[in-house]
Amino acid sequence: MSRRGVQLTIAVGAVVMAALVVASTGRPVPLLARPSAFVATIPPLPTATPPLATTTPASRTITRPPAPFDPSPILVALVQILLVGTILVVLLALARLLVALVRTPHVTVHEEPTFAIPLVPAELLEAARERLRDLESGEPRNAIVAAWLDLEGSAAATGLPRLPAETSTEYTERVITVWAVDRERLADLAALYREARFSAHPLGEEHRSRAIGDLRVLIADLERVADEQASADAAAHADAPTGAGATARGTGSPHREAP
Repeated sequence: MSRRGVQLTIAVGAVVMAALVVASTGRPVPLLARPSAFVATIPPLPTATPPLATTTPASRTITRPPAPFDPSPILVALVQILLVGTILVVLLALARLLVALVRTPHVTVHEEPTFAIPLVPAELLEAARERLRDLESGEPRNAIVAAWLDLEGSAAATGLPRLPAETSTEYTERVITVWAVDRERLADLAALYREARFSAHPLGEEHRSRAIGDLRVLIADLERVADEQASADAAAHADAPTGAGATARGTGSPHREAP
């Protein structure tokens, strides 16, 4: 039972219980309509009166008290059964709600998969450098849009898959932030792209300057990461033994012990 269903059950049960309490404490209502009082009118007795004097005796009214209400045993039993059933339903709903609130949900923690950070594609750096030159001239709106679209096209060269519910802009941001770059600058450049592509107001030199500054910082960060990756790769190759040396060490003459 959902939490909304439990709350609805509790509310209905409370209303029914309140109605039963009011009905039990109030004045009993008879099932069949009965007269509240029996009024008997006694006609006056005929009397001999003189022809000159006529008198009309007043009629007498007798009021009897109402008969006491005697409920049927079947009706009493039905009311008791309904009351007990309502109480049981309310108690059951309260118990389920209490168990649902007290029970601690079982949370399974999944570790994030680890993967090797890919190398910075040369296409990404080259496209960023070209668009940086294009941003310095031309109409600001078109230059900003073209710069970001080139980044989107070059981001696919990393080989990272795109999520099903991910837009191209979100995918580009996620791919570039794989490396140690300035995230604020990247977010600002993405915001400028959205503003340039989906807005109607004109963009001026202030927007151009922001885009140029953001792209310069990103290019510098990507070049630094590419240099670090190249240095690490060269060091790894230098530390690895060559095939000829390993073969010589493995097939050398055995050491002879002196007699």
